[in-house]
Amino acid sequence: MMYTIVDVEGNGGEFRDERITEIAIYKFDGRQIVDQFISLINPEADITQFVQKLTGITPKMVRTAPKFHEVAKRIVEITEGTTLIGHNIDFDYRMLRQSFKRLGYTYKINTLDTIQLAKKLIPEAESYSLGKLVKSLGIPVTDRHRASGDARATLELFKLLMSKDSNNEIIQHQFNETNA
Repeated sequence: MMYTIVDVEGNGGEFRDERITEIAIYKFDGRQIVDQFISLINPEADITQFVQKLTGITPKMVRTAPKFHEVAKRIVEITEGTTLIGHNIDFDYRMLRQSFKRLGYTYKINTLDTIQLAKKLIPEAESYSLGKLVKSLGIPVTDRHRASGDARATLELFKLLMSKDSNNEIIQHQFNETNA
């Protein structure tokens, strides 16, 4: 099975009108990263002050970044035939689907959420927020609230979850449940 671990940062816009400001995708074959795509994205919209503070992504940084339509083909190519994995994948998947919908394209892919998997495989965790969970597991995280840092932490978390699910039963069950 081939996986793509994704993290997107948004501009903090209204629900269903948010725009992507940064994306990181790591293609993972179960053992190692075989491809990656990391880019700032010009959201063609304002970035809220809150998000600027949280992520450090400013309008100036994205001014010359590619617009979503310029990276859409690469996103489709790197994720095609994979299972898309994220920490709270519903957010990242919704952001991607919205962005593709604006281009008149329906983006559909199987997904897995590391929050749901962690709840089953690490039931004793105090918190399932990415920062607190990876810290409690001793997974180093750099560039918190930036796409590549969060995606790398999610990838390391997924590797750990895979090792805890030696028969692949829980991941398979979650996959079937999510993508029914």
